[in-house]
Amino acid sequence: MYERTRVHLDEEFGVGTAAELRRVRTAILRQEPGACGPTAAPRPGLPDSAGTGPGAAVNAAARPDGGEAAGRTEPHPPVRAAQEPQLPAENEASGRSDGRAATPVRPLTATAADRKEGLQDVAGSAARQGGGAATTDGAVATRTTAGPDHVHRTAPTAADSPPAAPASPTSAADAPAPENRTSPETPGAVPDGPRTQSPFTGRNEELERLTAAAKCAVAGHGHVAGVLGPAGVGKTRLLLELVPRLEAAGAAQAGTDPDRADLEVIWSHCFLGEGVPPYWLWTQILRRLSTTRPDAFREAAKPFGALLAPLMPERAARPGGPAPESDWGQARFLTHDAVCEVLLALATQRPLVLLLEDLHWADTASLDLLRLLSTRSRGHPLGIVLTAREYEVESDATLRRMLSEVLRGPRTETLRLGGLSRHAVAALVVAQAGPGVDAEVVEVLHRRSEGNPYFVMQLLSLLGDARSLRRPDAVDVLLTRVPTGVREALHQRFAALPDTVLCVLRLCAVIGTEIDTDLLDLTAIDSEPVTEALESAIRAGLLGEDPHHPERLHFTHALVQETLIDELTREDRQRLHARVAEGISTRRLGRVADEEIERVAHHAWHAKSAMPTAETLPLLLRAAEQAEQQLAYEQVETWLRRAVHLVGLLPPGDPSAASLDQRLHIQLGQVLATTRGYGHAEAETALARGRALNSVTRSPEDPSVLWALCASDLVTGRYDTSRRYSGLLRELADRDGQPVAVLGAAYGEGIVLHVRGQLRQSLAELEHGVAMADGYALEGHSLARTFQHDPRVSCRSYNTFTHWLLGDRETATARRRELLRLTEDDSRPSDRSFALYVDAVVAAWEGDAETARSSGAEGVRVADEHGLIYWKAMLGMLEGWGLTCSGQEDGLALMHSCLAELRNSRTHLRRPLHLGLLGQAQHRAGRTEDAKTTFHALLAVITRRGERVYLHPELPATRLLHDLLGRGAAESVAAG
Repeated sequence: MYERTRVHLDEEFGVGTAAELRRVRTAILRQEPGACGPTAAPRPGLPDSAGTGPGAAVNAAARPDGGEAAGRTEPHPPVRAAQEPQLPAENEASGRSDGRAATPVRPLTATAADRKEGLQDVAGSAARQGGGAATTDGAVATRTTAGPDHVHRTAPTAADSPPAAPASPTSAADAPAPENRTSPETPGAVPDGPRTQSPFTGRNEELERLTAAAKCAVAGHGHVAGVLGPAGVGKTRLLLELVPRLEAAGAAQAGTDPDRADLEVIWSHCFLGEGVPPYWLWTQILRRLSTTRPDAFREAAKPFGALLAPLMPERAARPGGPAPESDWGQARFLTHDAVCEVLLALATQRPLVLLLEDLHWADTASLDLLRLLSTRSRGHPLGIVLTAREYEVESDATLRRMLSEVLRGPRTETLRLGGLSRHAVAALVVAQAGPGVDAEVVEVLHRRSEGNPYFVMQLLSLLGDARSLRRPDAVDVLLTRVPTGVREALHQRFAALPDTVLCVLRLCAVIGTEIDTDLLDLTAIDSEPVTEALESAIRAGLLGEDPHHPERLHFTHALVQETLIDELTREDRQRLHARVAEGISTRRLGRVADEEIERVAHHAWHAKSAMPTAETLPLLLRAAEQAEQQLAYEQVETWLRRAVHLVGLLPPGDPSAASLDQRLHIQLGQVLATTRGYGHAEAETALARGRALNSVTRSPEDPSVLWALCASDLVTGRYDTSRRYSGLLRELADRDGQPVAVLGAAYGEGIVLHVRGQLRQSLAELEHGVAMADGYALEGHSLARTFQHDPRVSCRSYNTFTHWLLGDRETATARRRELLRLTEDDSRPSDRSFALYVDAVVAAWEGDAETARSSGAEGVRVADEHGLIYWKAMLGMLEGWGLTCSGQEDGLALMHSCLAELRNSRTHLRRPLHLGLLGQAQHRAGRTEDAKTTFHALLAVITRRGERVYLHPELPATRLLHDLLGRGAAESVAAG
């Protein structure tokens, strides 16, 4: 509560209250009278936030070893007890008595994750039990005679909410609330989200194992279980689910055996920060038992007198009492033994289960006591369940040794929690946002969080309202930002590392998610100790090893890498990218392997001004070429855009700038035409600029550019303009016989004649195109790149349509089969999409709804996989038509969305065909008036652009149009 309050006041109101709150918190922890009241000045005899006083003496008396492990030192030098021998000066200075060097003290300010896992307030701990009573010492018993009405409950959060009943789990993990705080009336929800509670999911197996272990303990066998995992992974939530199960089992056992009392569950927590007394973990438990079982506790503790004083200062020896033990080591053991005897005696009367949280913050003395109790509890009805963060355990030698001793006995269980499965994350999403969230959003959440429930909730907080997961930009938001709470949690982990280790980690982050240690050695400078840094990062749980590839490491979480990169200045980030690019280029004697082309281009681009433009450009062009070979068109576009940008940065007068600029604009225009359609304005602009630069570079006309501009006019319905380009192509074909010019002239003219309804003339051009395309293929010409399609596919497409409309169904069917066969294996995705489109259109004309749907759906899949937006919309029209004709209502919605997409890309080619299909589908769905409206729109388009072929009497849409609007409406348009 201390940290939560301090951070809230600081962030929300700008009030700096650290010193005063720290003093109050320290006083509360030490049970000082009047700690909760205001103080005008320090009271005599009591310490302030930096001084010493009687309170410090209590600490010393409770801490005969004179020191603790890293992060557990006192805020001021403790006053030694009378029985404590003088310790060596070097150990006193380090706060340790065992001769080990002290590691750096962890920072006081806890992260958001710590505020849940370590700095929970006392009342909040009680509130989690759903009916448990809180005591002033902070421990909680889940079955007590005290009522809960007096307990001050904290506002529940999405990551830590009290269950309303044992059967209603409410939280996602043992993690704090997202940065956007939830209100008391909406537990477990992102603000303004559905008022539901997060389900307990993905941990059933672990819960069963933990339940069995605890039941074994309370049956009289004794048992210790450890739950280990990173912050926010769900350790506390697992214990919250365990408690009601144990209560139910205890009540059932008491019901069948009246002589046996039901069990008692007690929570206790370790805390991070200043002023926490030694043994506080056990002080909470003893004080709780003295409250819930006062008579039994008094009787059990009576034989041990002042031996319990280090844990319960109120039991310190009175003046004139027996002298304390002079051997501090023996005194410590006797104290530990006394605590064990008291707990075992009380467990014999009524079974006990101790839930010990956040053992990574435990002091050494508390761990030593735990080690003894874990051994002594065997054969007694006492169970212990502890939680700890595994990476902190592994990074602290003392903590690692002690916990391994506690958890390696015959009746022990160790659970290591990893991330939730994708299915479990999906359940959290449904609980927060309701059903209907896109699967891609869930996948991104799972991948970004790696199943860590706290990270899931923090990522949800980026959108404010969980229902915003349905926003179109939800994936972009989740991918591009690191939540504040996650950043805080990671910064605390970074703060415990030396600067040299952080320097190497930042270099690793720039290298990438997977770190090649050979490349790291090449890239690191002398002041960056790679081996030592990697070992430290692995121990800290920030890097992981690949068992199959010893030379590779990886970040344990993608957000670790992103946070490290975000900490770098722009200049430092660019400098590191340049070092990595240079390292990749030089480690193979200046030759970049094929598998590293894109990688080195990535680093060269992000190096910006830290690397000369003349060196970066060739790397980007190689990456674009490789991406095109891999049919990764979206990547081609990215690399070309970046290259275009860099060309503008070349020095004035560079002789290669103009030709390079021309080449890049042509390539970019062709790629955009492939992915977004020839009608896309940017594709046409890039192509036109490339052609215009002919006057600067003194280059001849490029037939591939002329064909692309011709196709752009065709797709946008500018048929007359397109004939100007097809005419230029025919001139080039007649003069030089260039294949692209020959095919472009025939195909372009054939399309115009087709849409004008001059089918015989069109067929002549298209048949010529098919014959020439087949001939060029036999001669070994590869024209798909310059023609943007395999010309055998392009020319057969309209050839198929024309044969069908002329009544030659046999040839049309043969052409359909040829198209599917040509594109079946190893074809360009755009060619396969085109072939499936032709197949689906003819199937629709023939009333074959299933083939239209299946070919359309397959084409949509292919286009979607390769980023072909144009073809995805084209084929979606046919899939939607097939769905509607099969009785599925969502088909019409798909058709409307595809029409809108095509309109946005300025695609008018075959628009009357698509409107005819829509009108048919609407009529089939019983929407006659909508169909009439659509057919009126079809007639308007045909009138405007003269596409009379789409009123051909063989078309089913034409016959339906006659039925709905009358034959005269269509005939007047056709005649015009």
